[in-house]
Amino acid sequence: MGTVNKGEIVRKLAASYPTASAVLVKDLVESLLDTITSHAEAGDTVAFIGFGKFQVKARPARTGRNPATGVPVEIPETRKLTFKPSPKKVA
Repeated sequence: MGTVNKGEIVRKLAASYPTASAVLVKDLVESLLDTITSHAEAGDTVAFIGFGKFQVKARPARTGRNPATGVPVEIPETRKLTFKPSPKKVA
């Protein structure tokens, strides 16, 4: 097992569809990722039935501590794109 990057996915999809150029497939993959990101940033849940859901989760602001000095530090709210896989089993 290893890491698969966007380029490898583009090459695999382009090989599966010989009538589509690698440039077209790359543009489609990038467009899909941009669409998912923009909808998630707008607060929508992006769901692919049988695959999973993408959504942005907010972590509220909190007070932390500097581990070196112990001084309290205010940590601002953060937002993070999350993915929850579908319960469907992978063969």
